[in-house]
Amino acid sequence: MGGQETYHSFIDFEHPYFYTAGSRLTLFADKKRWAIVFEKSGYGNRSYQGEIELSYFGNCLTNFHSPADLPDMTSNVKWVTLITDKELQRLSEDSGDLVSKNVQKIRVRDSILDIEHDKKVYEKNAIQIRSFDNPDSLIDVPSLVRYLQEQHPNLFFATDNELRECVPSDLPMLMHIDQWHHKTYSRDKHMTSPTDFTYEIDGTSPNEYETYKIIADILVSKNISLWKPSLKPNNNWRNWPHGGEL
Repeated sequence: MGGQETYHSFIDFEHPYFYTAGSRLTLFADKKRWAIVFEKSGYGNRSYQGEIELSYFGNCLTNFHSPADLPDMTSNVKWVTLITDKELQRLSEDSGDLVSKNVQKIRVRDSILDIEHDKKVYEKNAIQIRSFDNPDSLIDVPSLVRYLQEQHPNLFFATDNELRECVPSDLPMLMHIDQWHHKTYSRDKHMTSPTDFTYEIDGTSPNEYETYKIIADILVSKNISLWKPSLKPNNNWRNWPHGGEL
């Protein structure tokens, strides 16, 4: 890393700049190396794009580049664009994050998908359409992205090449985990002087509960049959209602 400051973050289902839609974990390992890729798709309300956020952890990771606006830092996070900001601007017709009823199609990656405008369809799928500042009851972009992710999940998951952007190409992939029990965790550096700092911990460390203890056992043994969690899965975005709320 050449002495650079690291900016490494854990997956956050309630990040204020991101409306999560889908999520997944992918495990890689051989006798000496291991990697975990945390994956969440959704709508970035700052980037104004549909995208996948990939967070990498492991002992063999490569290709960590500094964000363009932070040349003295490296990050374990990569992004994959699913729906461009230009495409979303075409849908909204100057209505912000609301989808015009005159638009019937949307491009996700290289696929053209139908836009569902019936509010009742979203309600049936427990997707709550935005009510504030929406007098015409238009479908909002975060709800549309969440609906499309559930209808076309493969388009909203990272490809093997995308997952491996920071993972060695010869490292075996062990398994995908689509459902798991997750707890919030963050560790933020707090500067107490120009040269000294402490870490502020929020939430539950991953090594304190079952999910990541089992994952650690799988990475060591390479035995995917060990994935038999007893904790109820909660990584669905509906269990994290404050994602995207500034």
